[in-house]
Amino acid sequence: MRVVLACHRYHPVPGGSERIAQLLAEAAARAGHSATVVTQQEPGSAEREQLNGVEIRRLRMRRVGGVRVPVGYHRLLRELGGDVFHLHGNRIWCADFYLPLAGLYPWPQLGTGHGFYQYAIGRRPWDRWYFERYFPRVLRNLDVYVCDTEHERRQLLGWGFPEEKLERIPLGAVTEEFARSPLPVAEVRAKWGFHAPHVAVYVGGFFANKRVDRLIESIARTQGRWALVAIGRDLPDSPYRREVCESLARARNVEFLAPGPLPRDATVAAILAGDAVVSASEYEGFGVTLAEALAAGRPFVTWPAGAAPEMAATGGGLLADSPDAFAAALATLEDEPTRRAIGARGRAASPEWSEAAMARRYLALYERLTGAGAGRTA
Repeated sequence: MRVVLACHRYHPVPGGSERIAQLLAEAAARAGHSATVVTQQEPGSAEREQLNGVEIRRLRMRRVGGVRVPVGYHRLLRELGGDVFHLHGNRIWCADFYLPLAGLYPWPQLGTGHGFYQYAIGRRPWDRWYFERYFPRVLRNLDVYVCDTEHERRQLLGWGFPEEKLERIPLGAVTEEFARSPLPVAEVRAKWGFHAPHVAVYVGGFFANKRVDRLIESIARTQGRWALVAIGRDLPDSPYRREVCESLARARNVEFLAPGPLPRDATVAAILAGDAVVSASEYEGFGVTLAEALAAGRPFVTWPAGAAPEMAATGGGLLADSPDAFAAALATLEDEPTRRAIGARGRAASPEWSEAAMARRYLALYERLTGAGAGRTA
């Protein structure tokens, strides 16, 4: 089977959709299929190369009236052919220059938008038009649209997209990373230097949608029983940037540590050293950190964004929709047997919320669309 994937950027550029495209392309290659990724050319990157069994074809971008136009995009796609085509993203060049012409291609084709951030955060009138009217219409040219979450599926149904063309395949964590801590847990906690008996760990950065301020307000209501570690990149123009959150934590007498982005082993160790994983996001395309909490056997407390309600249904975490409810959920986790029981339920569920399960389901869908996997299920 020849699989062609289009993603606006690709490894070594970091990012969510970039990571998913890489995982799926490399999974297809490992399964013996031909995998090609079409993406944009980065400064210093080769126009064409092989990486981990995947052929990467990079397109030059041309600025036309402030719009980035991929040079030779459709010419390259016609040249590649392929047995199945997988488009990643929305409101970005690879989707917006493909979807209106998707009906001209004979190959089976599917899309994964990875949520609708621009619709949820800072929505403008043209965002409403794009997502509520234009996007569902041009998506009908595809055979299947894959939703990361049930929330995303309900959004598309509400915009009039046909249910028979929708699939739901959740993203997932690298469960093997959490089999044991790469650093001594006691050492990690000692370096934090907190006086509070319990520590909540957040991973995700200080972006506008992440609402670290709500985490601090929630922790403040535990009256010193919990401290907060917030791992991730600062965003200076965010209303909830690190400086603002540190000031709020001081005002609310919350023990708060924001070490910035950490190496992966230190991040994994922090999750395993914490008593709970927390999130207060008002929007998530998915919420991979919660899947990592399941893999680590650590209970989570979160606002009901992204796939959080679905993962909470496994018994591995708790939902809250206000700082008071969040603090009450944390109080429940102060009981060690309760904390361990919730963590154990999460770990038992984690194989279905793993990157391996996601790749398996997508490969089965590719095969079903091409007819190569008739009778198989994800």
